[in-house]
Amino acid sequence: MIGLESLRWSLTLAFAVATGFHLARLLRPGAGAERISDALHLLMGGSMIVMIWPWGGGVPAGVWAAGFTVSTGWFAARAVRAGGWRFAEPGVRWPVCTAAGAAAVYFATSAAAMVWMSVAMPAPHQHHLGTAEPAIGPATGPDIGPAAAWVSAALGGYLVAAALWWVARGMRLAPAGPHGATPHWPALCHAMMSAAMGLALLAMA
Repeated sequence: MIGLESLRWSLTLAFAVATGFHLARLLRPGAGAERISDALHLLMGGSMIVMIWPWGGGVPAGVWAAGFTVSTGWFAARAVRAGGWRFAEPGVRWPVCTAAGAAAVYFATSAAAMVWMSVAMPAPHQHHLGTAEPAIGPATGPDIGPAAAWVSAALGGYLVAAALWWVARGMRLAPAGPHGATPHWPALCHAMMSAAMGLALLAMA
């Protein structure tokens, strides 16, 4: 969980807005695959709210890891099936991913980052994210070594950087994206969610 009260409430608000957005999308008619994706986004947002509060410590880490692993697998499969993995030109060996494929890759990697967060997060009585409180009582969290902080920081930085990419898409700034004055709200929602997850990981580091 996160011990810094102001950060905890800010992240809760961001996750709540993103979760509400995906709930609204889930309730409207749509294609089956998109509904599953929205349901997984909803699950991830709700899970993050619970994880950053003290009462979230009562949920076993394996429950979070299992849920995020399912999300990782789903979006990885969507990335493969997006039809965007192709070769730029004949003879070029590096595959080029379309915007839809890139988005699915991001969703898969962000869910994988949450798998890491769920298994690497110390037990609530060991350490509060964003604080320097000493451990109280015996250690029960996973012993993953000092490299864990660097991994968390790297993943957090990646998610914050990805949020900027989503903002560019949401504000129609991406060179390959559609042009228009109306913001693309789903992309902006993903930007907020990505930034919030990244900050949570950076606080953990």
